Amino acid sequence: MWPDSLIAPISFSKVALAARGDDPERYAEFWRDPDARIYQFLGQDNVFFYVLMQAAMWLGTQDDPHHLPSAGELQLTDIFGCFHLLVGGEKMSKSRGNFITADQLIDKDGYSADQIRYYLALLGLSEKPSNFDFEKLAERNNFLAGPMNATFERPISAAHSKFDGRIPAGNLLDKVPADTQRIVQRYVRGMERADYPTMLYEVENYARIINSLFNQYKPHDDRRPEDGRRDALYSSFYVLKNLMIMLYPFVPDTMDRVRESLRLPPEVFRIDELGVAMPAGHEVGPKQAYFPGEAERKPKG
Repeated sequence: MWPDSLIAPISFSKVALAARGDDPERYAEFWRDPDARIYQFLGQDNVFFYVLMQAAMWLGTQDDPHHLPSAGELQLTDIFGCFHLLVGGEKMSKSRGNFITADQLIDKDGYSADQIRYYLALLGLSEKPSNFDFEKLAERNNFLAGPMNATFERPISAAHSKFDGRIPAGNLLDKVPADTQRIVQRYVRGMERADYPTMLYEVENYARIINSLFNQYKPHDDRRPEDGRRDALYSSFYVLKNLMIMLYPFVPDTMDRVRESLRLPPEVFRIDELGVAMPAGHEVGPKQAYFPGEAERKPKG
């Protein structure tokens, strides 16, 4: 390792800002503000070097070796160490030639970046080495393309077929507010600890509320009591919005399509939007393709 690798991310930030048309000097908003949080994700064999050497370089350049960064000075970063990704029980390595490339997964096998990102988050590399298993990848994507897609699609379809494409006036049903408060608290704690597998499985259970409400109240069925149907659909959209926000860090492209279907602004992904219901009468857009199933993937070559 070379010491300049510790400061290279600052230059990367400037390049990234310029690439999207921003002033490169905005890097200071991230790197010189003690209220900003900077996270670095490293392989487990680099954690020792980065944690010790980053602090040593900072303290060694100060007249007072006890001085820690203040406003306007370059800040120290938070380090997340990741264990190794394995193939066939061995560390994935270019030198061994046992690696899997993004080109292979996306271009050749036809997976989307969101599908791969979601699967990798479930491997728990912050806690243990994990094996990249194509069968388990397919199994997880069958869930996303099946039950999870139904979670997105059913409220939108019911709104268009029975309520003129709008969210009906209603009340939150049963345990929905309490379940939402509980999942949001767990979500925030899980994100702080990078405990993605536990957190995502709980988010998946939260998503099942929508299917449960549809099975019980059938908002798409005119033969059922209208008050219950309205409450169930209103509650389903409440859960759907929260679900969309919580999944956004893991599957941003897919959640952007959900957001477009709900006709919500990009700012909706702020964490303080969790638990805020969409108003009755809000018009929703058409369904889109969300997670592609196996038949919808289009491998190249």
